[in-house]
Amino acid sequence: MKLLFCGGAGEVGASCYLVQIDGKNVLLDCGIRFTSSKDALPDFRLIQESGGIDAIVISHAHTDHTGALPAISRQFPNALIYMTHMSKDLTRVLLYDSLKIMEREGEIPIYAENHVREMLNRTICFSPNFTFKPFNDSDISVTFYSAGHIAGAASIYITSSEGSLFYSGDFCGFRQNSIEGASIPKLRPDVAIFESTYGDRLHANRQIEEQRLIESIDEVIGSGGKVLVPAFALGRAQEVILILKKAINKGQLSPYPIYVDGMVKDICRVYKLNPNYLKSDLAKKIFKGIDIFYDDNVIPVESPEQRRNIIESKTPCVIIASSGMLTGGPSQMYAQSLANDERSLIAITGYQDEESPGRELLKIIGKSEDRGDDRSLKLGDVEINVKCKVGKYELSAHADKMEIVNLANSLYPRRIFLVHGNPESIMSLGKEIQKDINALIYAPENGEEYTINVKKPRKQKTVVKYPNMGKEEPLTRENISQLWEFVMTNVGTSTALSVEDLIEIWGFEQTPSVVKQILNESIYFEPDRRRMFLYRAVEKSQVEKLMASKVMEVNEMLTLVDEFFPAETGLYKKGARFDEKIALLYFNFPEIARDKYHDKIKEFEKRTGWQVEINKNINTQALDEVIHNLFPESVIINKISYMPQSRKVKVITEGEPENASELSQAFKNITGLTLVINEEDKKDIEDDFLSRSNKSPMEQNQALRYIDEIFSQMPHRPYKKSVKLTKSGVKYIELSFISKAIGEQYSHIIKKMAVETGYPMTIGDSCNQIEIISIAKRLAAEKGLKLKKNPSIYLDKMLVQIVLTQDLDDNLQEEIKSRFWTLTGMTLEIN
Repeated sequence: MKLLFCGGAGEVGASCYLVQIDGKNVLLDCGIRFTSSKDALPDFRLIQESGGIDAIVISHAHTDHTGALPAISRQFPNALIYMTHMSKDLTRVLLYDSLKIMEREGEIPIYAENHVREMLNRTICFSPNFTFKPFNDSDISVTFYSAGHIAGAASIYITSSEGSLFYSGDFCGFRQNSIEGASIPKLRPDVAIFESTYGDRLHANRQIEEQRLIESIDEVIGSGGKVLVPAFALGRAQEVILILKKAINKGQLSPYPIYVDGMVKDICRVYKLNPNYLKSDLAKKIFKGIDIFYDDNVIPVESPEQRRNIIESKTPCVIIASSGMLTGGPSQMYAQSLANDERSLIAITGYQDEESPGRELLKIIGKSEDRGDDRSLKLGDVEINVKCKVGKYELSAHADKMEIVNLANSLYPRRIFLVHGNPESIMSLGKEIQKDINALIYAPENGEEYTINVKKPRKQKTVVKYPNMGKEEPLTRENISQLWEFVMTNVGTSTALSVEDLIEIWGFEQTPSVVKQILNESIYFEPDRRRMFLYRAVEKSQVEKLMASKVMEVNEMLTLVDEFFPAETGLYKKGARFDEKIALLYFNFPEIARDKYHDKIKEFEKRTGWQVEINKNINTQALDEVIHNLFPESVIINKISYMPQSRKVKVITEGEPENASELSQAFKNITGLTLVINEEDKKDIEDDFLSRSNKSPMEQNQALRYIDEIFSQMPHRPYKKSVKLTKSGVKYIELSFISKAIGEQYSHIIKKMAVETGYPMTIGDSCNQIEIISIAKRLAAEKGLKLKKNPSIYLDKMLVQIVLTQDLDDNLQEEIKSRFWTLTGMTLEIN
């Protein structure tokens, strides 16, 4: 194996790496440089002298990885080009736009329009997670893995008899607003090439940076100014649009106009044509015909006249425009106008090249005319004095130092090459990786080549080969049920399959985009939740529901409920959520009913077309009735206590019933709960003491103040402290927290306090339901969410349920759930 670095080594730009493997020359990416002080193209001479190219594999569409493709493809027309479907659509837009820029600026073009067209005709697309063989006469296999960064971005994995190679491309591990983070399994590469863009730093918290941007914009809008966000047309612009839309929906940002200008509009169009490469909540909206970018507040700029009106208007607004570095495009024109307005803001959100106007603008931050500082900036041919505010916001879509180190740890290659970063960043990253991994780490320079002899290639996982149906007709909407039945029988529902996998299983060669459309519209397959470009077979029960030809009218459905579930089933209430076609059934003992009437429920759903939802809480009134019916009249019942957290019912009687064990079993069969008879007489609270002490007890109030002092430093504190006596006369302190689960987190502290105070201590079983519900309401309100009804609390499941009036994206939902768990120790279910 040999690696030749033709560009992108020790720099950001012109990424281009030639891999000689198994007798084939495979080129990884072929981009351009943005700086005017260096040649825009990679070293094509090195490629030519090394025997040319047999195939080109592209990681993603950004022009520093694709901008030279038409030129190199013209020189080696027999080399097919491989990338994801989304990357091809985006590359088309970016390359044609580059042609326009070269023509407009009078540059000698590095390629012509026909070269772009011919290059695109040589491009073959595959979905991530599908392994393909680019050569008929070689065992080389290539697999794309979703890399985050931008839509369609992929890391590349090449395996061969000479060893295996992983190329990260540009990647990003965390979820963004438009796409999921990288999804790279635990591969076994012998050699790895990692990007190092931010290899010398850790990113700021993404949510904090987004909030900082929102607050800055809100302040400027409130003062009557305008905000320009110069954004990369691909990736960053879409992120900013979604951030601001979300902020408006939450009430964090006033609903002033947000204008979208430049190539951003074309990229937004491509996003909407490729929903399977976006986050699931966005894809689902696109499937429903909802525009994910534009609405009453977000408006595309369609003409030069509209542009002039935006600049001349006194109305505050936000402008999102390309280019992201202010090197050209509408953003440069807007910046020339806004720079003179002290109320306005230019918000920089992405990487700025050393020679770009955007980098020079960042140097102005902190400078003041009052101190005589130079705040001049050259934009195009115009020299301007910058009076407006300038802000920098870290919304990077690149991995930082820790993400790269973590990926290196996961893959553990024997040789690592660090590229796509400045020398300082690469050096810093190399030192960090060496702390964790016993590998050879290289910082190559452009023009260098490395010969690698992999003596014992790492063993690779066997690529699964799925059975083939051998069909001689195309897959259609009419026959897709046959494919589903075959997949259900031979693969199952747990395996996520690419479009190409499903085409191979069917057996008839078809265009993936056609099959993808059929799958997206089908009831038989659904996209994977986090990797929407993969599909799973839908469970048979769900298909049957979706196939229901007619949904029964609501009153007819509710009448049928009584026929299916008469009073003896324990049904005490019924209802419906009409919009969702959900029948609400309330049973005395829901878990028992769910199991006992499972078949009847399925039959009811099939007959009515309505989905059944069963209540979670037990009907406590029914408990008294069951107990009084079970116990003989000779036994006097003094007290019945239901303890939902332990799922027990305590009964205190005068005297012991003769058949106590039979009563308990019968009660369990009817209710699903454990019956405990006269347990309070048999168990002492001393069994629950966390610790005992030989010390003499402190004065009582002093002990309670000591507890307050200790917990004043803690995230949680007991809402009630009770001094109690055991039956044997031992004085102890019971601490009641918002929930017992929270209290148990402090068991080690409570044990120490028991020793210090001389009081045995225990944690109370009760929950502060009022506070728990209040927290659920407060968290929703903080995010601008409205509840359809008050939260429901299910102590036996340690669960709180809230029903919202609006949809909620996955990131925000997980944030609220995590915060609720931290505060209460309970699970939050959001519907």
